[in-house]
Amino acid sequence: MNPSPPLATARKAELMHRLRRAEGQVRGLQKLLEEGADCVKIAQQLLATRRALDSTYVRLNLSLAEQALARPDGDGPDAQAISEVLERLQDKLGRSR
Repeated sequence: MNPSPPLATARKAELMHRLRRAEGQVRGLQKLLEEGADCVKIAQQLLATRRALDSTYVRLNLSLAEQALARPDGDGPDAQAISEVLERLQDKLGRSR
């Protein structure tokens, strides 16, 4: 299997932003545990963190799909059309969670 090309700069920045937010959520979880917070509050924060990471994973896979569908020779669907289809797919995946 050939390695995929690097992510586009904008997508990489978006993913990094999401990971930093998830990192902040994990730190918040650690603080809640250290302070002996209510288990329900901890569970809610765990769920939010999990959803943030799931969303990041979906977006990464959409990027991989975009790369796979884009043809360097210019033959086939244009990148904008592919992006629009994948954005709609992402919206549907996001709503199903």
